[in-house]
Amino acid sequence: MITMPGSPYTAKDMLTAATMPSTTDQDERTRCSSLDSQALGIMNSSLTHNILMHGKTSAESLWNYLHDKYGSPGSAAVFADYQRTRHFQISGNSDPAPQITELNTLYTRLEGNKCDVPSLVCTMTLLSVIPQSWDNLATSILTSQTTLSQLTWDFMSSAIQSEFSRRLTGAHTACHSDIPRGDCSPSWKKNPHDKQQQRPQGQQQQPQGDSS
Repeated sequence: MITMPGSPYTAKDMLTAATMPSTTDQDERTRCSSLDSQALGIMNSSLTHNILMHGKTSAESLWNYLHDKYGSPGSAAVFADYQRTRHFQISGNSDPAPQITELNTLYTRLEGNKCDVPSLVCTMTLLSVIPQSWDNLATSILTSQTTLSQLTWDFMSSAIQSEFSRRLTGAHTACHSDIPRGDCSPSWKKNPHDKQQQRPQGQQQQPQGDSS
């Protein structure tokens, strides 16, 4: 925010206070005129040379001019956000909640910039960006939710979160089972022919007796 040196107030604060009142009190009108000049000076001091030739003589008119001209992102910025939604992907290797929030933020920003995307399209996109190994989830959802009205963003987010939790619980259970599975098995158990070389510490080979 643009502030006046030595003051906690921003130019916007001063602009609000500088609005000329309808009163005929000369002291009050003088005070507002002084605040307006200060706010105008603060804003001008923060502008680049090519913008300084704006020709505005009051803080309010300059503020409105800057807001109308520079207050909204250009088409390139809006298109960049749209492209990000098209190439978005949920990794599946970590909690998907932050990634779902990120995608939702992109759609919210597009809507704020007058680029409305239908809610059903947003929901379908969310379903399409899950990991390929989760295809069974998409099949299950589309089989059980047979009407489009059932496909909401909240429902899809919850389903994705539940799938991640289910897979995480399954992996945790497999690695702590009494039955060795895959890479959860201790390395010394994988090759029965190398037991003597790869036995755990503390299980040393017993010395052979004296043959004499």
